[in-house]
Amino acid sequence: MVENIKAKKAIIKEWAKINLVGNSYLSPVGMIHITMAGIKETLNQPHKLKHEKDGAIYKLPSLLKNSKYAGSAADIKGNVKEYHYLEIIIAKSKSYIVIKETWEYKKHFYSIVDKLKEK
Repeated sequence: MVENIKAKKAIIKEWAKINLVGNSYLSPVGMIHITMAGIKETLNQPHKLKHEKDGAIYKLPSLLKNSKYAGSAADIKGNVKEYHYLEIIIAKSKSYIVIKETWEYKKHFYSIVDKLKEK
């Protein structure tokens, strides 16, 4: 089973590398640049619907475009300007796309999570 999960992740990574990485897509907070680091982070991120969350990478441009702004938070460590959260639905359940905004005001896809941290 572990090999099966690793194989699925490898297929998603390869697909994303060819179809998403290096491109930018429209969202409620502007254009979002997709990086391999964001794809890898998403695939490693815990989620109550892990299989569905991983599969959401295939629909990332559409999910970004149709997401709803859900707020932002400063980076406690100060490495990035702030994180933005975009609400999406995965398998009839709320999830959030995490966008990392750099100090140069560039916005990168960072991950998909199933809940926001309490402040």
